[in-house]
Amino acid sequence: MTHGATIRPLYEREQDIPQLAAFFESEWPSYYGPSGPGDALADIQSYASESALPRGLVACINGVPSGFMALKHDSITVRPKLGPWAAAGYVVPNMRGRGLGSKLLAGIEDTAATMGFRKIYSGTSKAHNLLLGAGWAEEEVLAYSGEIVTIYSKQL
Repeated sequence: MTHGATIRPLYEREQDIPQLAAFFESEWPSYYGPSGPGDALADIQSYASESALPRGLVACINGVPSGFMALKHDSITVRPKLGPWAAAGYVVPNMRGRGLGSKLLAGIEDTAATMGFRKIYSGTSKAHNLLLGAGWAEEEVLAYSGEIVTIYSKQL
């Protein structure tokens, strides 16, 4: 389990932005790596909003950043009418499977509800058990960015 884990808004943990960007670069090197099109630092910085989307949450264990997730307007670009999206989920490898992703997802759901959203979405090629275990419903399976992605939704 994730004893000592806290979930905080990124705007309260802006000192963690460089570490979170490094996490993104190592997890998604084809996108955020040196020859990829993404800018991890800029993306993470964009999630530090206090009052609007996109908004990020940081998971810390004993004060050390160990995970991240964001709530953002769009994610799966071929479904522009859907949103907002729980996206950019990451947990450090040695903490995976211990409930930290579930805590982040619950934090995103709470954030979305507090902001007045009634339904949120997520698209994944990997985190099926996380979403299904949290009561999300499968909406659609599609080919997207070279992967088979399932879109899930949750009523809040």
